[in-house]
Amino acid sequence: MHPLLALLAAASLSPPATSPPVDLARADAAIRAYLSRHEIPAAHVTILHGDEVILQRGYASTGAAPDAASMFPVGSISKQFTAAAILTLADEGRLRLDAPVGEYLPEWFASEPDLRIMHLLSHTSGLADFLWLDGYRPLADDPATPISAFIGLAAAAPRRFEPGTRWAYSNSNYKALALIAERVAGQPFDDVLVDRVLRPAGLDGIVACHRLSAAQFVPGVNAEGAPTPLDASSAAYVGDGGLCANAQSLAKWVRLALASSNAPWPQLARENALADGRRVPYGFGISTREFLGRTMVWHGGNVDSHSAMIAYLPDQDLGIVILTARGFVWLTELMPALIGSSAPARVHDAGSTFAGDFEDGLFRYAVTPDGENLQVEIDLIGRLRFVPAGPGEFIAEELPATFRLRVPVDGTRDGFEFDWGEVRSYARRVRP
Repeated sequence: MHPLLALLAAASLSPPATSPPVDLARADAAIRAYLSRHEIPAAHVTILHGDEVILQRGYASTGAAPDAASMFPVGSISKQFTAAAILTLADEGRLRLDAPVGEYLPEWFASEPDLRIMHLLSHTSGLADFLWLDGYRPLADDPATPISAFIGLAAAAPRRFEPGTRWAYSNSNYKALALIAERVAGQPFDDVLVDRVLRPAGLDGIVACHRLSAAQFVPGVNAEGAPTPLDASSAAYVGDGGLCANAQSLAKWVRLALASSNAPWPQLARENALADGRRVPYGFGISTREFLGRTMVWHGGNVDSHSAMIAYLPDQDLGIVILTARGFVWLTELMPALIGSSAPARVHDAGSTFAGDFEDGLFRYAVTPDGENLQVEIDLIGRLRFVPAGPGEFIAEELPATFRLRVPVDGTRDGFEFDWGEVRSYARRVRP
């Protein structure tokens, strides 16, 4: 028997509680209001309580609503499947998680012995994100572009920091993992994923988007309401964001990988530590942290006019799958109603002046005082107004469940903690 099948047979799933911890009428109303407000043309939401599906509903502004078998691109949710494939290859003895990346990708990293596979998995490598580098677009527009071209683009850019010293989300990490998997397994990454993860787990509703025709997944629209096709290069997506999935299979994945007391890959949701001992609320492709006072294991994805999110709350034994056909919507704002909680509220707090330019390895922040509030310009996101939510804490006025900024309580003003829904980073002042 395949070792994963044996684990599946032995997995112990928590039974559902006697009554759902969620007001389903409130959840449905919140979903409808959110979809209307953001002009999302189609969506599907599944809520699990234990093994029981308590809400499974498709929504559409026109035409037929998607069902639990409808396929959606899921973007960065793909990363946890890549991580599962790497962990399986490690179990097979084909690679070592503590090995230097240069052992597997010597043409770029042979001179960096401190850069380890663990750093790629946990986003602590210091590699720049190829998506935001000059030169990405021509590569993505060429169907012949190989995975190696995107890794080479990232490898040529300056390192953000020494491996293991900081955390910064980077798609380059998972692109490199995909090529490592190909080399040690001797087959294309999509096949590695099928053979090591998807088929053994019985997840036939998850597949590389480029193996589908455009008619086989729910079309999406961008912020301007126009459709956005996949990039011509399939390699642009491999490893870091290339999967399409349906709600039925993702719900099964939540129960298997996130909720099971005998999960096949327990490292996926296990927090990592930086070199100085600080804990990073991120495992391998999955964020694990507190959200609105609840412990939550989760991740989101945004790609080509689609947004998606999966989450598991162990204290409530609650699983959530959200699939939408509009890009870059902050689905964290839906979560309060779906988990039976309330969004953070503003409080009045005089606070102390906090201003300047900061960066966390991914974003740059220009912080300007505005009375007791803060105006924060964040590249890739835009300008947000942060209002007080407690001593040293600020929440984004329009997106209070998603963005939180924490100022050091010791009075220092050289950095802050930035909480952006799925993950938490540490911004440092940029010196002139």
